[in-house]
Amino acid sequence: MVFGQHMRIREKTLTILLVLSLVANVFLLAVALMPADDFSPALSKPDDGEPLPTTTAAPLLPAKVVENGSAASMQVPVILQKIEVDRGGPFFYEEMIEEGAMVNVSVEVVPGKGRVLVQTTPLMGIVFQDAANLAVVVAANRSRADLTRSDIIFSIQGPEDISEIDGPSAGALMAVLLLSVLEDFALNESVTVTGTIDEEGRIGPVGGVLEKAEAARRGGKTLLIISDENDRIIEYREDTRSFGGLRVARQLPVMVDTKEYIEENLEIRVEYADTLDDLLVSLRAPAPGRAA
Repeated sequence: MVFGQHMRIREKTLTILLVLSLVANVFLLAVALMPADDFSPALSKPDDGEPLPTTTAAPLLPAKVVENGSAASMQVPVILQKIEVDRGGPFFYEEMIEEGAMVNVSVEVVPGKGRVLVQTTPLMGIVFQDAANLAVVVAANRSRADLTRSDIIFSIQGPEDISEIDGPSAGALMAVLLLSVLEDFALNESVTVTGTIDEEGRIGPVGGVLEKAEAARRGGKTLLIISDENDRIIEYREDTRSFGGLRVARQLPVMVDTKEYIEENLEIRVEYADTLDDLLVSLRAPAPGRAA
């Protein structure tokens, strides 16, 4: 008897809970379907006559379409490293010799997929290839050229007896070469440049300026442009002193102006450049009918 009463109480309790659950679900459904402005009067909406705020994108300048098949070239001074082997008696001695040389750098824009390719003789190192990629970025940004459907091919031709050339010192020249193609202007063949370039178009310093100036002079160039950060070089001057009957000579390092030293001793003009704009002033060929 007691067991039966417990069963009826449990059934009534379950029934009440089921009813309450249904009522709660119906209430939540009604809340979800209720319009937001009626349910939340604290949130206002603009009047019918008030325009909604909109975001206006800044207009983009149209990118230039590059004509494929154009090319430009120029000679640039580089430092070559050679290992010379001397034999003194039974021993061999290896000596690293650095000398300046001119290599021909050319660029061509051909139909492609936006790649930067480097074709070299001799082989070029990774740093040189990175400089080529950066030069393309700088030139494309400056000219606003669309290069997504073009391949940029840099070709470097140097002395055949050199196995490899590396370094970023031709970066500035490669940017100028590509700009001459993208913006269709001629280059002054009597001028050359050595210098790195960064993403902002600034010209950076390089090593071996004296050797490169000598190579440029031998190559028939009349003007070498270098970074204004290369405005000082060390010249070694002989200092001779006598101590009793002994005469002692030594080499003392003296800081001198690069431009003055090169123009006086190597017979080639030198100009300093800080930016890509500075380079373009001297590297553009004079307009027809105008003196250089």
